Amino acid sequence: MFKITAIAALAATCGYAAAAPDVICGALTDVNYYGSVGDVSAYAIGTTACNKGTVELDWIDNTPNHPVISVNIFRLHDGRMEQLGVTFVKHSFAVINGNACGFGCSGGAFDALGVGCSDPYGAGLNGDQTGLGPRSEINAVTGDFVYPYTSRGQSGNAIFKRSQVKTAKMGTPGALYFVEGQYIIKDENGHLNSEGEPTSFNNVSYKRLSGIGNSANTTGGTIREQSALMAWQAHGNGVNQPDPSITVVPIWVPGENGKIEVASRAIDQGDGTWRYEYAVHNQNSHKSVGSFSVPVSSTTTNHYFNDVDYHSSVDANLSGADWAPVEGGDAISWACEPAIVNSNANAIRWGTTYNFSFVTDAAPTTGDVSVGMWRDPSTTVTATLTVPSAGSTACNEADINADGELDFFDVSEFLDLFGAGDPSIDFDKDGEYTFFDVSAFLDFFGAGCP
Repeated sequence: MFKITAIAALAATCGYAAAAPDVICGALTDVNYYGSVGDVSAYAIGTTACNKGTVELDWIDNTPNHPVISVNIFRLHDGRMEQLGVTFVKHSFAVINGNACGFGCSGGAFDALGVGCSDPYGAGLNGDQTGLGPRSEINAVTGDFVYPYTSRGQSGNAIFKRSQVKTAKMGTPGALYFVEGQYIIKDENGHLNSEGEPTSFNNVSYKRLSGIGNSANTTGGTIREQSALMAWQAHGNGVNQPDPSITVVPIWVPGENGKIEVASRAIDQGDGTWRYEYAVHNQNSHKSVGSFSVPVSSTTTNHYFNDVDYHSSVDANLSGADWAPVEGGDAISWACEPAIVNSNANAIRWGTTYNFSFVTDAAPTTGDVSVGMWRDPSTTVTATLTVPSAGSTACNEADINADGELDFFDVSEFLDLFGAGDPSIDFDKDGEYTFFDVSAFLDFFGAGCP
């Protein structure tokens, strides 16, 4: 398994880190709401860049040597963290060197972000349609992009090129919302920080979002140098209430300075089944993700998949085809079309997070999930996450507590559930809780374990 921590430690030991620029998203600030068209609403969020590196960062307008800015919106609801939409990127054009991150600003100019310096781009600038360009024209590992970018100067209706989300998914009762900001810049390519990691690995930050429509605003502090997947872990049980059952694993993609993250959670359904939730976040891998596989040997149901809807100008050509689950070979797998077949396939491209979920009666354990790279199908990486065990531990339906034994504890739990009218003890599946359910339970109990 290729993990960031191990490779970073080796790089640091070998002394590879050198003087380098290191841009981060230092703050997520104001929010602009642009209204809706049909069932889609559009937003833009302000960002502040900070250079925590040791040399100035190129920020040169009218050339390919300037940063691009991406901001995404996420929803945490019902145990699932999912990306709600995607935006074109803001092409930056000039620097006002400040000290918003408190690093101590020195140097800098209109075409260079000084050491320790900051530069703000408000929501109005980040939502200005004429300065927004296609994501698909950007190699997020190298920072190279088509220039002049295809949609330069183009404008359209209220949602054109902006951060688009389904209106119905905003304002869900009990849900938490987050925004994630990311910078991509050519001048960082090939540089490592003092820990031996590429300086591009820390370019994302997140912050909570409150309200909807014109009342939307950011709230709390910006969590620097962490993706929104970390918000799933930090707020999984409510605002500032961490969920230790959520695992997030970073992976350094072999053969490039690309970073992806995979995350998991198993949720006890209370009826002898578990719901397994997975999220795959491609921060900046140009190889992108083309397949995802989880080991499982029991039957799965309630399959769920979530991606992003590409839109506007060039990016509208990217596929939105859902990844269909395939069971077999002791695994459940999802995949999009290979890049060699369809260059516009619905791969997990940079700056996007896709979700995969299913239900099974196999209790959770730990094991390796597999992630296949889309542009390099010879490369598969793994991460140790929560996965279903080899099978259910229950010996038959009367083993209510699924411990592999039939005893007094199963009888006691059955009676408690029967008294509460719990659906899990409707043994004859007639929607009622009667003597026939008790009789069916006793038949299973009398049969014993194999």
